[in-house]
Amino acid sequence: MVCTAPRNSLVPHGVDNDILLGLVNAAILQGLPEDDTVRLTGRELLKLSGITPSARAYVNLHESLRRLQHTAYDVTDSWFDGLKQRWRSMSFSLIVKHWAEDNFKDVTNLGQWRAQTVLAIKLDDGLVKNIRAGHILPLDFELLSKLSQPLTRNLFRTLSFQRESGRDVPVLAYSVPLTVWAAHLGMHGLRLDTVLRSLKPAHEELVEVGFLKEVTFQGRGQARTVHYAFGTQGVMSADPETAALLARYGVSGGRSLILSQTHGQQAIQRAVSVLEALLQTSYRSKIRNRAGILMDIIESPERYDSILTREESSRAAAARAVLATSEPQTPERTAAAARVILVGQFDDTPVRRGLRDRAVNLYVSGHIRSLDLIGLLSATTDEAAANVAQWERAVLQV
Repeated sequence: MVCTAPRNSLVPHGVDNDILLGLVNAAILQGLPEDDTVRLTGRELLKLSGITPSARAYVNLHESLRRLQHTAYDVTDSWFDGLKQRWRSMSFSLIVKHWAEDNFKDVTNLGQWRAQTVLAIKLDDGLVKNIRAGHILPLDFELLSKLSQPLTRNLFRTLSFQRESGRDVPVLAYSVPLTVWAAHLGMHGLRLDTVLRSLKPAHEELVEVGFLKEVTFQGRGQARTVHYAFGTQGVMSADPETAALLARYGVSGGRSLILSQTHGQQAIQRAVSVLEALLQTSYRSKIRNRAGILMDIIESPERYDSILTREESSRAAAARAVLATSEPQTPERTAAAARVILVGQFDDTPVRRGLRDRAVNLYVSGHIRSLDLIGLLSATTDEAAANVAQWERAVLQV
């Protein structure tokens, strides 16, 4: 891998790591935009990056985005395509382009970024794909903003990714040779006693905020190893697609990241399906704030299951009354609504798409309820096939 900056410029470093993290958070909170472009104010980007806004911070932000845009990365036979199972060579920049807009009549400071300056930043499509796939994870920017020193922030980011390496199984500790760790943190050529002195305040700060439980050292000289025991303050390990789904329903700021981390993908997808099902009933007149009710559904799922059951029973009774007094009329159920309720969980393979279409037909014809569709979200392909077959047999027996 080769990283090349333009003449008279530097490769990304220091605060650039924070800005890149802020862009990852912004992309997720904005629902992973299809055009790979995030749009936000300079102040919002600094806050998502864990940086306190100031005049100097806006200057640094401008310079950082230029470095991220104009630095080229050349990766030779080292980029693995998991879908096609082969290695690739690639050349790219992390930012394709960026631009700024100001709506101030005062032009005395023309070109100077400020809190209200609106930025549009087009990210490399490969970067966005990796965010979407969960290879690049958001971090807890609220905790990051509490860390005062650049080295502490760098250490937090690096240890956060190590802590996430287990994904399904929490990583409780991490050990690494001190010489390797120093090089990884950018402390090239420093004596080990200097490295230890530099790391000490960073370690103390991370212990103080609860991210680390303790830091110990083993061995001596070049064989010395640093051992980290993680504390109760976890890293923000939200699933990007799940957080993006919440963002599309108006759940703003870090709330979508926190909910995604706390409740998990399955619970949030189910809550979205319940909301979509409620929007197909008369209950929709009571829904003024979709983000607010979605968060309430996440916190109290059983309550809204009962509401949905009651609403669908009322709709079925109304439909029977219409059939008894007038010409037959099909209850208002659409294939589009059913597909939204399934949250795209049956779109990935021909077999699952077939099951989806059969379930949708059963829903539209009134033979299954919204909660039956929602129950498919947590089912395996075999379990879903068994459920759909059972529903179809029940229709034939009627």
